[in-house]
Amino acid sequence: MRSTRSIIIQDVKINRIIVKIKGSLKNPKLTIKELVLRDYITNTILQPSHISWQGNDFEVLINLMSIHDENPMPTGDWYLIGIDQKGRSHESYPVPELVDAINERTFHISNDYNAYFDKSAKNYFWAESKIDQDNVSYFLKVSWSKPAPPLTWLQKRRKAYKKFMHNVSVGGFVKTFNFFHKFQKKVGNRLLFTSSSRKEIGGNEAFIYNRMVERGVDKQFKIDFSFKENIKDRRSFWNKFSFTIKLAKANIIICDDYQPELYHVDFGPDTKVIQVWHACGAFKTVGLERLGKPGAPAFDTRVHKCYTAMTVSSKLAAAHYAEAFGLNIDKIKPLGVPRTDIFFDEEYKKKVIPQVEEAFPQVKDAEEVIMYAPTFRGVNARTASFPMDMIDFDGIGEYLRKHHSVMLIKMHPFVREPLPIPEEYKDIIIDASSFREINDILFVTDLLITDYSSVIYEFSLFHKPMLFYAFDRMKYEADRGFYEPYSEMVPGKIVRTSEELLRALEKRDFEFEKVDPFVKKNFRYTDGKSTDRIIDTLLLKK
Repeated sequence: MRSTRSIIIQDVKINRIIVKIKGSLKNPKLTIKELVLRDYITNTILQPSHISWQGNDFEVLINLMSIHDENPMPTGDWYLIGIDQKGRSHESYPVPELVDAINERTFHISNDYNAYFDKSAKNYFWAESKIDQDNVSYFLKVSWSKPAPPLTWLQKRRKAYKKFMHNVSVGGFVKTFNFFHKFQKKVGNRLLFTSSSRKEIGGNEAFIYNRMVERGVDKQFKIDFSFKENIKDRRSFWNKFSFTIKLAKANIIICDDYQPELYHVDFGPDTKVIQVWHACGAFKTVGLERLGKPGAPAFDTRVHKCYTAMTVSSKLAAAHYAEAFGLNIDKIKPLGVPRTDIFFDEEYKKKVIPQVEEAFPQVKDAEEVIMYAPTFRGVNARTASFPMDMIDFDGIGEYLRKHHSVMLIKMHPFVREPLPIPEEYKDIIIDASSFREINDILFVTDLLITDYSSVIYEFSLFHKPMLFYAFDRMKYEADRGFYEPYSEMVPGKIVRTSEELLRALEKRDFEFEKVDPFVKKNFRYTDGKSTDRIIDTLLLKK
């Protein structure tokens, strides 16, 4: 049975790689069993990423990067098809004759406001029309770079040799993994904590492990550990061999960051790979959200695709990472972030504040402690920098003297350049960049000044004011981008110049009323029990 007016599509919106379709069911006699996408040329049927119903109104979300068994959606003209109760099961309609389709309607995926022009594979010239989502103004971003000179014969040989050795290393790793993976117990209790960006267990992984020990849960597992200090460092032969065996035999793998080794191998269906991502919330675009921007992954990347579960702070963050990593949103669990549990722990607070005061004695007698924690500029650790001339040390120093306050400056770990703090202000402007845990400093901080750093999520749990010194906001948005419009997202006042920053400080103009709604939006739980929820849900299967 077909009806051309049974389902009406009312709106189609495209946001990066997410397509949102809104519509309604107009025929009350029909009960729609499911909505699917169909390409009649190839007879391909695809399930949308997510469907929600409110009465007869529906909203369909399509992640173009993960809809096809978590692979990119195939090119084609796709129809939205409603299947009523008489329709065949998903597995039984490979050809049109077996489908009861209700109101087929074609929608063409396009975006009139984003056009790309690339003159060469080396990005010799690249122009891109952009939209500033905050004020709906359009601008043109143009990048130009001089083509690299042709490689000499020797340089080509070195490059080929380096690539060959890399392929040999990866191939050896994969073969070793595959050999030992044969000996993995299908139903076992081997648990591996691993990271390629820290030399020992820390962050969310440490919270999970320590809590397992406190509860005696660790005795139910055979636990292994494997870490290396930096993502660019190389493991020794024996370290890599040991890591490969542990990885191959593990039944459960817990990681907390990007880890290249995990994406080279194919895990069995009984292996659980749990990503307890280190960052809170959905702020800057990452992963596949950055397609067309510097640092974006390949369209058909294997990176992050191996996870069987990922933990985040909220449903909003789940939607963000489903898009960024090209994962089915059902795999992403808003159970909370373990390292935020300390903010609700009075005993930890009593212990950590004296430790921070010992590291920075100036904070003890200060009337106000301000922390400035900007993020880095650049694509990655290799290109990271920060424009130090944008810090008005004289203006800030005079303000701090006048108000008997101090400022701790915590640069991103990627920024190696020393802070040029003038000698006359070193007693009230302190370089805290080498202090490992920024979360511990938050306990003594009264006001946070930042720009695009995800530390705003952790600090919001203290219900204290924030200022956003976004002097290069337009450029940063063009190069990196945000998950939502910047002005709608940040929980505080935005200033663009050092004069505006000092004026906001003097007037205590922080737009503090934005903090509580921000917390409610970005944290499903604020009870200090995220670690227990993850252990119970993903490890103990309660």
